Amino acid sequence: GWDGYAILWGLVAVLAVGWPFCAVLFVSTGLWALWKAASSSSSLERNDNGIGMMRCRLMVHVLIRTALHAIVIQAIVMMIDYYYYGKIVSPIWNIFVYNATAGGDELYGVEPLSYYVKNLLLNFNVVGLLGILSLPILLGRKLLASSFPRTTLFCRGDGHFTSGASDSLKILMLVPMYIWMAIVFPRPHKEERFLFPIYPMLCFGASIALEEIMMMSMQVLSLVRPKSKVAPSPNKCMLLGLVLLSPFAVISISRSFALHHNYSAPLDLYQHFYYHHIMSKDTTPKRENDEVTYICTAGEWYRFPSSFFLPPNTQLGFLKSSFSGQLPQPFTEFGSKKESLEIQEGAFNDVNKEEMDRYVGIHQCSYVVELVSSDISDGEETPECLQYMSDPSGDWTQVASYNYLDAMSTDALHRILYIPFRRRNKVRYKGYNLYSVSRSN
Repeated sequence: GWDGYAILWGLVAVLAVGWPFCAVLFVSTGLWALWKAASSSSSLERNDNGIGMMRCRLMVHVLIRTALHAIVIQAIVMMIDYYYYGKIVSPIWNIFVYNATAGGDELYGVEPLSYYVKNLLLNFNVVGLLGILSLPILLGRKLLASSFPRTTLFCRGDGHFTSGASDSLKILMLVPMYIWMAIVFPRPHKEERFLFPIYPMLCFGASIALEEIMMMSMQVLSLVRPKSKVAPSPNKCMLLGLVLLSPFAVISISRSFALHHNYSAPLDLYQHFYYHHIMSKDTTPKRENDEVTYICTAGEWYRFPSSFFLPPNTQLGFLKSSFSGQLPQPFTEFGSKKESLEIQEGAFNDVNKEEMDRYVGIHQCSYVVELVSSDISDGEETPECLQYMSDPSGDWTQVASYNYLDAMSTDALHRILYIPFRRRNKVRYKGYNLYSVSRSN
């Protein structure tokens, strides 16, 4: 059935993509498949004394089928890894061991629990809140329905007003979201991307919570004013939902505009660099004796969008900054093949300690990217790249600048939302600048 395909794609997501922790999100799918196998046996052989044995056989069949799929997928993945690395290796196992034992991600920042709360409210507003509250709302209504069986207020027996899924199935689909939050939220190092796997469940949970709230509201109105003809109906519930969600939709649109206007500078700058300052100079693909052109940055390394923004024969260079953790190492010309291991110069460690071989000198840089305040006050420290550029060996010129929000000088309302008619004197920007150098030979 469809649950078998869901388990198969879940195995592909866990084993082939290489993030084993998302396996917890498929727990409910596995439990549903086992329950479905057990219930199908009771319907097929309701009068058979061996129904218990049949249930066990069908459940074992599901487990064996899942195990065989996992073995086949893992074997294919390991063969591909063996082809590239030249040895038997399991990235799944390595990443699990690293995250479970090595740690060290605290070097990249530690945040309180409120970090995730703020991110959910900023990016999902009421949807995030309803999604988190969906299971308590659903369980609360079921508890009240069992406590007051004669009260129609808490019953959901009419198929016209439900999604077609039973309450048990809804609960089964929501539980993995809370398991994921229990795993991710306590970790000291927090990133918004750690919430990405549960975004679909948040939306699903929000729809359930909204349905419960609308149905409860309509039924309360029908009880308070029995002659007003406000009995629940799909059209009335849809209209009520639109009324409730419209303000939050406007807020979400405003939030999207704010993100674009306030934080798109890195994308714009590197796109400018690609088309106007490299490709316009008739740059050709890398030849054997070509010298690599470095575009360098210091503390702004983590805002570098992607190497796809770099033209041929161009590489990102790291200047030493106040950050003291391990920086990324670029691939060699052989990519992921085993030849890379023979010529790879950079050192690696599994505790994210700083490796000095990542850095280049300012004399190697042809371009520099730095975030600079519009007016550097006397007490403000000069940006690190500008300190490097003060070296007399080169004459640096600013060739592009894009606005990047100065969060410390802008109030919270305008950091969060885009309000066009009140931005003129309320929003402050820094310059996300691109510099080029000319050196005398």
